[in-house]
Amino acid sequence: MCLYSYLAHPHSMTSPLVRVADRMAHVSYPIRDIVLQARKIEARGTPMHWFNIGDPNRFDFAPPAWVTQAIHAALDDPQYSGYAPSEGDPQLRAAVAQSEGLSPERIFISNGLSEGLSFTLQALMDPGDDVLLPSPNYPLYASLSRVLGGVENLYQCDENWQPDVEDMRKKITKRTRAIVVISPNNPTGAVYPRKTLQAIVDLAGEHKIPVVADEIYDQLLLDPSASPGPVHKLAQDVPVIRGCGLSKNFFYPGARVGWLALHGPGLDGFAGALQRLCNARLSVNWEMQRGAIAAVQHAPDHLPAALAKLRKRRDLISRRLNEIEGIRTTVPQAAFYIFPQVTDGPWKTDAEFVYDLMEQTGIVGVPGSGFSSQLPGLFLRLVYLSKEDELAAAMDKLEGFMKKRLK
Repeated sequence: MCLYSYLAHPHSMTSPLVRVADRMAHVSYPIRDIVLQARKIEARGTPMHWFNIGDPNRFDFAPPAWVTQAIHAALDDPQYSGYAPSEGDPQLRAAVAQSEGLSPERIFISNGLSEGLSFTLQALMDPGDDVLLPSPNYPLYASLSRVLGGVENLYQCDENWQPDVEDMRKKITKRTRAIVVISPNNPTGAVYPRKTLQAIVDLAGEHKIPVVADEIYDQLLLDPSASPGPVHKLAQDVPVIRGCGLSKNFFYPGARVGWLALHGPGLDGFAGALQRLCNARLSVNWEMQRGAIAAVQHAPDHLPAALAKLRKRRDLISRRLNEIEGIRTTVPQAAFYIFPQVTDGPWKTDAEFVYDLMEQTGIVGVPGSGFSSQLPGLFLRLVYLSKEDELAAAMDKLEGFMKKRLK
């Protein structure tokens, strides 16, 4: 049957016109997947508390003025309206390289760190391989690994969300291609201490595999004592693939500018693979890269005020959550996420809890199982970027909800 006939009589065909690849069943992103149901609840007139996505610009945060000013200047300059070099603006690569203590050839600019992570896994993994991921972890890693035909391999963390290095050791196989470290951590807000990071680096060196250091929140430290420094500073002869960008430290997720910095030996072939992947997708928005140059080269004068706001909100939500019967939480040390556990109630899964909570209160969180299939109980991730009055109102609703359900 021709396409015209199908369009005129769509029900006359018993099979879909376009077959979707099987691997698409592995693509999910729970942080945004919940939004469809939330919008339906909102349409009924329920005031919503959007605590599901870590976008500072939906709240009272904004990129530093010197970043947006540089972008404005680039928009008025015709030379930045074409394709940028595939691997990144040379001045941006040089600026990042200087901050990383590397040569510019070891820096690759990506469309947000998410693309950089996608490139990293594509360059490392064949079907049947794995990268060792923390439980819990940012869900993009697991989704990408499954699409690539990878095998899930999670290392466990303790009750304070610190990695169990001995469990990590047991999980390394002949098909493990890297150890992923996310510190500061999304979704828990935990920061790994220097001793733990050193043990991970040593383990990677023992097995001759690289460390992928996701450090996109490395400047959003809420506790001054929680500052072990970047992973690559602890590594001697261990390759470290470090990821960072504008999204979090500079409160500019919409800019979609991230970067990978390649530290240590043995990464020449990997760098060549990154170059080919960059070439295939052409380039990153050039005007936004000009803003990133200003971000990297300018003193982080925007951070003290922003961190003060986040610290107050962290303290408020942590205290209130731990006062609610049936809820307990660790206190995050960095970023703007908290990962409380539901310790009592009628729910069999964390998804049941999150959807029930959303239906009854308008609080939009993310089920903890979206960040790991191996959690010791029911968890959810909440974002505490909102102002204190909204956080307090939401915690009042959560407390009332729990009292009702625990009767």
